[in-house]
This record gives sequence, structure tokens and C-alpha cells, in this order.
Amino acid sequence: LQITQSGGGTISIERATLAPLLTLDSGPVSGVTGSHYLGGLLGCPNIITTDMGGTSFDVGIIADGKPTYSFISNVHQYEYYLPKVDIQAIGSGGGSLVHVDPLSKTLKVGPESAGAVPGPVAYGKGGTVPTVTDADLVLGYLDPDNFAGGRIRLDKRAAEAAIAGVAAELGLGTLECASGIAKIAEFQMADIIRKMTVGKGYDPRDFVLFAFGGAGPVHAAVFAAELQVQKIVVPQKKTASAWCAFGAAASPILHIHEQVEIMGSPFAAERINANLDLLEERARAGLAREGVDTRELRLEFALDMRHKGQINEVEVALPETRVAGGFEPQLFERFFKRYEELYGRSSAFRGSRLEIVTFRLRATVPTPGPRLLPADRLVAAIPERARKGRREVYWETLKEVRESPVFDGASLEPGNALEGPALVGTTDTTVVVPPGRRLVVDLFGNFEIALL
Repeated sequence: LQITQSGGGTISIERATLAPLLTLDSGPVSGVTGSHYLGGLLGCPNIITTDMGGTSFDVGIIADGKPTYSFISNVHQYEYYLPKVDIQAIGSGGGSLVHVDPLSKTLKVGPESAGAVPGPVAYGKGGTVPTVTDADLVLGYLDPDNFAGGRIRLDKRAAEAAIAGVAAELGLGTLECASGIAKIAEFQMADIIRKMTVGKGYDPRDFVLFAFGGAGPVHAAVFAAELQVQKIVVPQKKTASAWCAFGAAASPILHIHEQVEIMGSPFAAERINANLDLLEERARAGLAREGVDTRELRLEFALDMRHKGQINEVEVALPETRVAGGFEPQLFERFFKRYEELYGRSSAFRGSRLEIVTFRLRATVPTPGPRLLPADRLVAAIPERARKGRREVYWETLKEVRESPVFDGASLEPGNALEGPALVGTTDTTVVVPPGRRLVVDLFGNFEIALL
């Protein structure tokens, strides 16, 4: 039995018991792991992962084929130091509560959530404060008779009444208010993505955006457009709502080992290699104790480095398993490049001495994972069984209600393409395709949304 961990991959139940801190955030991290797995099949080295559920919106980054990491994290007032896949979250989900600030008379969305009980007003479980889900229902995005695969019937009239109460406080129409709620939530999501990309030296236009979670595909087209992302992938149709579970199933075994030894440049290859030897011995011994077959063991070394005199380090990949004479110029250049990606061009001081602070090893062993097989052929004609009629939807860009086609996502076949405005429903989510966007089902059954 393996347990997902915050560093990506899995660890044994024994290791998780001894070091439970390793499991913090492991659920959202699994969404990044699944995206990394699928991205390898699709040839996407740069991915923004976005997971929107009922209470939160979680963002991760995969750059040059590898998830980005953080090394200092906070839970409430507690700070802990662990290498973990960098996940940033905000309180913006389907259940995020909507209210009007009494002082500024402005609309606020989240971070408080209605949760599952009482949930959104439309659930009919006692909720009285409208949520993002209520706004999505009023706008026409959601099918009140087929929410969560028909397990929940939504009360659209109750949602409209709740949002009308908020709209009256602001002097807005009900549809205009519902659209504003969705837009505020979407722009909050775009803002956290911008901090995770532009704020860390990445251009979001160089990335593909993966949208998953129950509510992610509803709003992805808007926050992706705000960031000028050219393509969205909703992975594996209905699996998108449980994508973190898919990521757990696709995860390899991963043990992360660290060794702290501060050394200043010029660096001695013998001292560096001694630390790398020690890390490899620990990894092999730990995996052997757990009965893991290490014939396919993959070792990835990295160094935390800094300018001498600074206190913050930058992780630098070490492609070599060991270093030899003349290694310093390449190592220094990799440090300067990563430093300037994070802090801006010319921010590195190339004349200074450098320090290595921490040696790190990620030891990975692949496990049997899901097999995603491409379709034998692409089909242009949309099956008649996929056409589910039309529904009135308010489109913000058109400023009007328009009768829009609805499709059954499970019945769409690889090669099918449709132009927005349109809605694609699956068991546990709805893919909203706004005007000016085009949805295509790719060879692996993913929904790809791009600008026309």
C-alpha cells in the first residue's frame, strides 16, 4: 500500500506513519502528478494545473517537463521546511459565498464557503447565501435536472431569488449580478495563476492550461483568456472531476533525501561527490527495506545554491550523477539562469562567490499506471446521440441570453469539433465553451479548447 505525498509520487504506509508531515497537500499535488503523466503523452512540457472544486482553487506549475517545488510552507501559524510540489490555493470554489461589503458596497466572492451542507442555495439543504454554483445555474451553465449525474436536482428559482436579493443591493439585474459573481471568481483565479507564473519568471502564454475538478471546466475559458493562454485541456472527459485520484494512480514511488553541508566556491568535486554518494546509499537502502525493485531506479540530483552572504537559496538541477573536473562553469551558469528567471534579468551578481547549502536526491521507481491508448482514427461527424438539445445561456461577451447547443461529453468521439457558444456536459462537470472558442476531442479523449 502506497500513500501519496506532497513531494509528488508515493511513499510506503510505514514511511507515512513515521513522517506524516510528508502527506500535507498530497491530494492537490496528485492533480499535478496526473497532469505531468498526461502531459508526457501529449508532448506538453509546460502546463498550468488548475483544480476548482467546491471550496478552493488550487494551482500548480509544470515547467520544462518537471513540477516546480517550494521548500518553505505554512499551515496556519506553523512553518515547515520540506521540498513539496508548489501548490497555491485560494478560497474560490463552487461553494464560495457571495455578499456585499456594507462599507464599500462592492460585491465579494469567497473565501468563505457554504460547504456541502448547507451548500449552495440551489441544493435546497438550508443554504440562504448565494454561491458561485448558484450564479452558474442562473446563467444557464448548469443543467438543474442533471447535476452530479442526476444525483442532485437544483432549484433554479431559489438560486435566482437569492441572487436577485444581492443584485437589488447593488442596483443590478439578476443576470448581470450572476455574471459579475462568475467574473470576480474567474479574475481571482487569473490573479493567483499570474502570481504563480509571471511572479516566478514564467510567461503563461508559453503554457497549456489543464482544467479539472468539478467546477474547473466551467470557468477555465475565461481565466485562461485573461492570461492569454492559447489552449486548455480538460483531461479525460468525466475523469476531470476526479483527476487527483487519477494522479494518485499514475504516481511513481518517490523518496526524497537531503543532506545539508554549506560549502563556498571554488567547489571541490570530491566533497560534492561524497554527499551525492551518501544520498544514493540512503535512497537504495530505504527502498530495499520496503522491498522495492530498484532495477528501474531513476536518480535526480539537485543543489540549493545562493550568493555568498544571502540567506535565500535557489534549487539548481544537477544533470550529472557525479561531477568531475571543470564542472564549475556549467553549474554557475545554471544557477545564474535560474536566479534571473526568479528575480529578473541582471539580478545575479556574477562576480560573487557562491555557496552550496543543501544536496537533494529524488529517487523514483515507476509503478504500473493507467494505460491511456490513442484512438485508431479521428471522426469528424458528431454522433446524433451526443446532441442534447439547446439551453438558454447568458454570455458575458455577448451581453445577452442566447439559446446554445448542449452536448453529451461521453458520447463525443475523438476528432469531433464544435464551436462556441456551446455546453458539453459529463457526469460530474460541465465544459463551458464561450463564443470565439472551439472545442476538439483529441486522440486520447481529452477536450481541448482553443481560440478560433
